[in-house]
Amino acid sequence: MLRDDAAWLLEQYRDEPLAAPGIPYAPLTASRVLLDPSPFSLTPAVNIRPVLAYDETIVRLARHEGETLWVQPCRYSDGVKSNYAMDGPGELRPVLAAEYGHRLPPFSDLRLANGIGVAVVVFDAEGRPYLPRRAPRQSVFPGGYHCTASGEAQWSEGPLTFEHLFTENICRELEEEVGLTRADLEWIRPVAFCREFLRAGKPQFFFAARTLLDEDELQSRRRAAIAVGHNEILDDVLHHFDPAVCTLECIANVTLAIYTEP
Repeated sequence: MLRDDAAWLLEQYRDEPLAAPGIPYAPLTASRVLLDPSPFSLTPAVNIRPVLAYDETIVRLARHEGETLWVQPCRYSDGVKSNYAMDGPGELRPVLAAEYGHRLPPFSDLRLANGIGVAVVVFDAEGRPYLPRRAPRQSVFPGGYHCTASGEAQWSEGPLTFEHLFTENICRELEEEVGLTRADLEWIRPVAFCREFLRAGKPQFFFAARTLLDEDELQSRRRAAIAVGHNEILDDVLHHFDPAVCTLECIANVTLAIYTEP
């Protein structure tokens, strides 16, 4: 269970710096990715036994030193049993708060998987954001208008580069969720690297992108993706930024994209 209340989260982690005013995310820096060769084993802290159709291997942040990310593989279920289990009965946030006060836990705390998330907001030729509505059954941010696409960075064989681990992953999410390929984007770029208060400092890369496709083409591709995909979104899109109806992750993504606009 997660309590996605921005004001409450800002109070819980009031000793952390903010990536932008009013945004419950702390800033990080990153310019280099290295492999942590040690195997990861989650230290059990909650009594959760997730039942998943597929337990994918994702990229976790093992260490963060200066601008260097040390990454290693872990299972998605490790995150379900840790970063996603914060605010229900017997879950982690009160335990962590008793130890760390109003600060986020260090990455060395093995009770947290700290899988690295990726999210993107795509803007159209007129600068309007493309914000699909989340399906109401989603466990995180149900029913809110969200980033164009988001998910966990999946682990795969290949070079340990930002492009392979993170940009290619968010492009895969875009194609799966709304039917946009990289060829449909005029550009895509990272705009921020943060720690999310909602999931106890889970790391997150935010991207922005631009497409020249018109609304009819975006709708056609979105509907085709919904028909064959995981049905994470509804066929309902917001084309203006309204924090009152957007998810916390969407608010952060749009805000940070504007902050870093060249």
